[in-house]
Amino acid sequence: MKLNQTKALYCKILFLSLCSLTLSCSWDRFVLSRVNESTAVKAKVAKELFDKDKITIVLTGTGSPLPSESIQNSTAIFVNGQFLLFDAGDGVAMAMEKLNLPVSEISAVFITHFHSDHFADLGEVIDRSWLLGRQKPLTVHGPKGITDLVNGFLKSYQSEYYYRTKHHGEAVMPSQWKGAKTNEFAPKSDGSSKIVYEKDGVVVHAFFVNHVPVEPAVGYKIEYKGKSIVISGDTADSEFLKKQSFGVDYLISEVMNKSMIAKVEKAYESIDHDRFRKIMKDIQLYHIDATELGNLAEEAKVKTLVLTHMIPFVKGYIQTKAIYKDPIKKVYHGDLIIAHDGKRIEIPLP
Repeated sequence: MKLNQTKALYCKILFLSLCSLTLSCSWDRFVLSRVNESTAVKAKVAKELFDKDKITIVLTGTGSPLPSESIQNSTAIFVNGQFLLFDAGDGVAMAMEKLNLPVSEISAVFITHFHSDHFADLGEVIDRSWLLGRQKPLTVHGPKGITDLVNGFLKSYQSEYYYRTKHHGEAVMPSQWKGAKTNEFAPKSDGSSKIVYEKDGVVVHAFFVNHVPVEPAVGYKIEYKGKSIVISGDTADSEFLKKQSFGVDYLISEVMNKSMIAKVEKAYESIDHDRFRKIMKDIQLYHIDATELGNLAEEAKVKTLVLTHMIPFVKGYIQTKAIYKDPIKKVYHGDLIIAHDGKRIEIPLP
C-alpha cells in the first residue's frame, strides 16, 4: 500500500512539474510574441510616418480645458523625416505612445501660448522621448516666456534624470541628451511671420494671434515643397490669422460655438453660480466662433479646414453637424474635417 502511495505521489509531482514547465514555456512564447509584435508595429508606423513622399498630420490631442473624452491640444506633423510637435496638453505623452508614434525621434516642439492645456505635458514629452531612446538634442520653440517654462520642467525632473542614468548607465541613458534647450522669439506685432525653424527644406514660421489678455500667443505655418499647413493656436477672429492662412492647403484651427456657450453661461446664471457664469462669458471674448472661422477660411481660400480644440465638446454625428458643420458649411465651400484624437491626414508630395 505504501509503495503504491509513493508511486502515486511521484507521478503527481512529475505531472505538476511537467505542467509547470509547459506553462512556463507557454508564457515565454507569449511574452516573446508580444515583444516581437510590439516592435514590428512600432517599426511599421515609423516607416509610414517618415515616408518622404508625403506629409502626415497626426491629431494627437483635440481637446480643450473643459472636461471631455479628448486628450488636450496637440498636433504632430511628420515631414521630410522630421517629427514636429505643436503644443503638448495634458495626456499627450502617453497618447503618442498608444498611437505607436516614434517618440524618441521628436525633432522639435513648438508651443503656441501659456495656457496649461497647451503645455501641461511638455515635461513628460521631453522626458519620455529621452527614456525611450532619444539620442539627439531637443529644442522647444516658443514666444517670450518659453525658457522659464522649460527650465521649470527641467528643474522638476532633475532627480529623475539623475536616477535613470545612475541605474541604467550612460550607455542606456546618456545624460548628454536629457532635457531640452529653447528657442525663444518675439512674434511681430504687425501680424507678419518670422522663421523660427528651418531644416532640409522644412520651414516653420511663427505669427502673432489675438488671444488677449494672453500675450504673447502665436500660430505656426509649416511649409515644404509647395505644401502649407497653418496651426492657429488659440485666437479670436483675426486678420492676422486670415493673412497667414491665405491659400494654404490645411488650416488646423480651434473653434467655439459661441451661441452654445452663451446658453451655458445663462444656465449657470439661472442657478446663481456666478463663478462659472463669469468664466463662460469671458471665454467667448478670445476664441473664434464657428461662423467667424467659416468666413475666415472662405475669404482666405483655405483648401481644407480642420476643426480641433472644439468648445463645447460634442459627441455623435447629430451634435457635431448642428453645432459645427452646419454653421461653417453655410459660408465655407472648401473641404471640412472634424478632428478626433489620433486621426491621420496624409498630404501627397509632388
